[in-house]
Amino acid sequence: MQFDPSALVDLFSQTTIWFIIATALISGIVRGFSGFGGALILIPVMSALVGPRVAVPTFYLSDLGSATPYGIASVRKCNWSMVLPMLLGTWIAQPVGALLLESLDPLLLRWGMDAMVIAMLALLLTGWRFRGQPKTWLTFLVGLFAGSMGGATGISGPPVIAYWLGGRTDAALTRANIMVYYAFSSMAIDVIFFVKGLFTWQIVIYAMSVWPCYTLGLALGARLFGMATEEAFRKIAYLLIAISAVISMPIFDQFVR
Repeated sequence: MQFDPSALVDLFSQTTIWFIIATALISGIVRGFSGFGGALILIPVMSALVGPRVAVPTFYLSDLGSATPYGIASVRKCNWSMVLPMLLGTWIAQPVGALLLESLDPLLLRWGMDAMVIAMLALLLTGWRFRGQPKTWLTFLVGLFAGSMGGATGISGPPVIAYWLGGRTDAALTRANIMVYYAFSSMAIDVIFFVKGLFTWQIVIYAMSVWPCYTLGLALGARLFGMATEEAFRKIAYLLIAISAVISMPIFDQFVR
């Protein structure tokens, strides 16, 4: 498939892309401030507008040049004995997730995304965490589940967050582990999507459109940290995630599109 410059002109003549760009900015601000929420806001909304087979690869490709470098910078701060089993499980399962993205009905995928977002929001609101002692085999299994869900829907946060944030590990180390995990898991799914031909010119154009505002949002969110109370901002983030989950439900397509 060759690049068609007219496709870029056509894209920016549509109101849909500007709504997606605005959503990318908001999701970047939320993630930059709180460390989570980027995929939870952008992917469901974008899936409702252009479909999951466009939204998921677009997010991963744009995330490669924006959030992934933050994870690479934390490589020396993480505990590889904890991160590697999770990554191994994820790497094994990601091709399965990519296959699901290719083969499952887009409507079913969107309902799956909404379910994952709601599950993540429930975890954040209730504060439920895995309180047991992390074990290598269990970490690997969590990685398997996260990898399959991440490859299919772009949302792998609920099992990882619930598993790691409930342990006795120092908060700074846990944050580094999560950042490194997401950096290397995202790079792996990028490779898988590239090999499977999911990064079409359409995806590249969408990613190039989303990336500047998503990156700007990350920077703005990081600057806002300390200027507003974390509790207040998290409430706003939870509200935005909830709105994203609701308006992206297929039953509301007639109002969104």
